[in-house]
Amino acid sequence: LKGAGGRKLTRPTGQAIFQLFWYVRVVLLELPDGRIQRALGQPLTYEQRRILQGLGMDESIYV
Repeated sequence: LKGAGGRKLTRPTGQAIFQLFWYVRVVLLELPDGRIQRALGQPLTYEQRRILQGLGMDESIYV
């Protein structure tokens, strides 16, 4: 994994992992029928997807 500043992390701490997800933005879109749709503001990075995969999750947890 690459941490802040591109530093390679072989045994990342919980704090380092949370920092990788700090900038994940979820956009709420109000549809004409009044429903709210959630979407990621931008695609997850390779490192973020890799962590989620290791936890048995995917990016749908955000949307």
